[in-house]
Amino acid sequence: MFDPGMPPNEKTVSRLSEFGLIERLVSVFDRNFRPEGEPLDGLALVLGNGDDAAAWEGPAGATVFTCDAMVDGSHFDLSYSTPADVGWRSMVSCQSDIAAMGFHPTYSTVSLGLTGTESPDLLDDLYTGMAQACSRFGGRVVGGDVVRSGTMFISVAMVGAASHGVGETAARPMTRSGAKPGDVIALTGPLGGSAGGLKLLMSGPVPGGPSGQGATLVQAHRRPEPAVTTGVWLAANGVACASDISDGLTADLGRVCRASGAAAVIRLAEVPVEPALRAVFPNDWVDLALGGGEGYQLLFTASAEVVEAARAAYPAITPIGKVVAGEPQVTVLDENDEQVKPGITGFEHFST
Repeated sequence: MFDPGMPPNEKTVSRLSEFGLIERLVSVFDRNFRPEGEPLDGLALVLGNGDDAAAWEGPAGATVFTCDAMVDGSHFDLSYSTPADVGWRSMVSCQSDIAAMGFHPTYSTVSLGLTGTESPDLLDDLYTGMAQACSRFGGRVVGGDVVRSGTMFISVAMVGAASHGVGETAARPMTRSGAKPGDVIALTGPLGGSAGGLKLLMSGPVPGGPSGQGATLVQAHRRPEPAVTTGVWLAANGVACASDISDGLTADLGRVCRASGAAAVIRLAEVPVEPALRAVFPNDWVDLALGGGEGYQLLFTASAEVVEAARAAYPAITPIGKVVAGEPQVTVLDENDEQVKPGITGFEHFST
């Protein structure tokens, strides 16, 4: 018998929120999942729903799997970006999830929803951008599907593999649930560039297009770069907890806190910010740096010794605070130890 778990009309999707909806659907599936056959021989689930990617253990070690969708009008606007840029971003969003686990992207399938009015040249450019991202950061497209849709969308599913070792010697995936009080919180690079670029594009056309520092922000939005190499190094060198920053620092760090049952205190003065962001948006850079997403840096937590070793290998890594005991929450402090309340709390589908 089907068990929905709650009255079907108790709330609308918008009132549930994106992550409330995900939790509900996972719960419904779990209550109604009663496998009749034997489990796959040699495969054991390591991580299910709730992290950047799922993971399972096989004879050759762990494999991670993720998926992401981009919908016209919600995730991209072809008046702001070229089709090649959209293809690049559709790959990078999954490559960043794989990087957050400390693994290498390997193979992908792509499902396209098309209205039927798209030109073949547009789709050629879309796949050119995908190929460019795969060439740069790893993986390749090996299949997919095309369907008719009232709105154009791109859905990418991606598998990642450990960079070295086999079986017990292979790297273990980093998770959101591994943060411990006393850990240092660190970032792999500066924040806010992509959010600043999008804000600039949405502010209206600029004669001749953005130039100088504005062009730097627009490029950061159109062609973000996932921290794949850094993520692989972190997993291989003792880091157990990481997440990519796809929805904003405070939002994604908040998910780490909830998964780990701990709190986080970060200092605004220590957060690395894209230099052009401060120049172009002197009044908004704090909100864009703390709440802006799609920059695809990684946040991770580890002992001070491990973080210092990571900084020696990757100088762009910056400590920004600490994990502390307490109810899961993120506290941002200014130079006077006064709490900063960001005006943007991160991207949320269905937010009211």
